[in-house]
Amino acid sequence: MKTEKILRNIKTFMSIIRVRNCLMTFIGVIVGASFIGYQDFLSLKVMLAAIAAFILTGAGNVINDYYDYEIDKINRPDRALPSKRITKSDAWMLALTMFAIGLGLSKYVNDYCLWIAILNTAVLVAYGKYSKKMFLLSNLIVSYLVGSIFVYGAFSNTGNVPLDMDKFLLIAVISICAFFATLAREIVKDIEDMEGDRKKASTSLPIRLGEGRAHDIASTMLTIAVLASLTPFLLQPKNFNMLLYGVPVIIADGTFLTSLSKHPRQAQKMMITGMALAIIAFFAGELGTNFI
Repeated sequence: MKTEKILRNIKTFMSIIRVRNCLMTFIGVIVGASFIGYQDFLSLKVMLAAIAAFILTGAGNVINDYYDYEIDKINRPDRALPSKRITKSDAWMLALTMFAIGLGLSKYVNDYCLWIAILNTAVLVAYGKYSKKMFLLSNLIVSYLVGSIFVYGAFSNTGNVPLDMDKFLLIAVISICAFFATLAREIVKDIEDMEGDRKKASTSLPIRLGEGRAHDIASTMLTIAVLASLTPFLLQPKNFNMLLYGVPVIIADGTFLTSLSKHPRQAQKMMITGMALAIIAFFAGELGTNFI
């Protein structure tokens, strides 16, 4: 009985922090660090930075669920809070504890990572509290947070080698791709959540402009992400394996573009798959030159 309770609590914890998103953040930090120096991208400080980002991402998801409790009772009744698998007070304390741990680990890495972590923590809390009243700004905030993961990862490894222009280019490209792909996904998610958002007087993009125009904007943002992912083919950065990059990134782009014709719920899942494939593409391209 006690074992069942522990397993149930672990499952609830993994659910409320969105462990899949946290893992993608963890990997994103390592990818960002690999652009700076492949010899040190698995160093202790990089690993601590990745763990800190994992924890801060989870804390942000918990605090978002805390503030979205009433809306989620309509849109996501199966989530941990509306289904009463965890209380609001426990969720609040969990978020605060995770924020404190994430900031502490970031401080140990270096001052650059600490300041990014402080800024992102403030943004996460503000987003959780006011996101449904921010119109497009809320979507831009989430997109910034995802794009900043790779910058955070790069800074976690800056003490080892200098940042040259080709490395800066790759960090910029992956951050831009992540920004616009996430922006598209956030708009699609708002389309899916329109029923609950209307009942809580949300000012999301689909409610303001209509589902059709919101979908068009999401399509444009995703197209920008796809075009940005092709820039390494034009610029040919040195010490970057274009073959190992090209195969998974083309599959990722195809997944993104196909998602545009799907139902919002399915489209979101496909976009997450596309993001994962894109991260693999950048990682393979960066490391392939050095290990193959």
